[in-house]
Amino acid sequence: MNRRLATAAVSLLLLAATAATAAPAAVAAPAPTAQPAAAAPDFGPVSVRGTGNTVLTTSFHGFEGDPVQISVDARAAINTDPRSTAGHFHVRHVRTDGRLVADFEGDITCLAVGGREAIATGVITKGEAPWFPGLELVGQKVSLSVEDNGRRGDRMGWVWGVFGQPVSDCQGTVPFIRTTSGDFSVRS
Repeated sequence: MNRRLATAAVSLLLLAATAATAAPAAVAAPAPTAQPAAAAPDFGPVSVRGTGNTVLTTSFHGFEGDPVQISVDARAAINTDPRSTAGHFHVRHVRTDGRLVADFEGDITCLAVGGREAIATGVITKGEAPWFPGLELVGQKVSLSVEDNGRRGDRMGWVWGVFGQPVSDCQGTVPFIRTTSGDFSVRS
């Protein structure tokens, strides 16, 4: 019998023996007394705070090289519960020559946190988009996504309902672009 096969066989025997000896102890344990269920740890208070700056890549046809800044300060008493969510966001996009493409802000309506990632959705309460004349921003939904990588550089992403993309509370896209500066802090 070769060495790998022997090691695998011994590992399986040890696993089977551990399961066999643990099973009777589990059966013999006294029944727990009825107690109220505790909230799952991932559904308690959550937050995302910070500002991220990036430069748009060639994927953003016509806007490559443009700087974009996103700031978010969102918190929720219960993860993914819009009724317990509060906060604010601000987005600013300028051309490389400094001309304003869009600048808007609004209120956070839902926050979902999982590990180092967060999705904050909100509604624009004021803003302007001179690059898109006639585009109505106020009342439109947005989704902002963040990945907190500490000092290794964060990532962020977004979906703009103003361009006809569907935005539902606590839903969004993966954080698809690396920040060039700033820092986001995700807490759960």
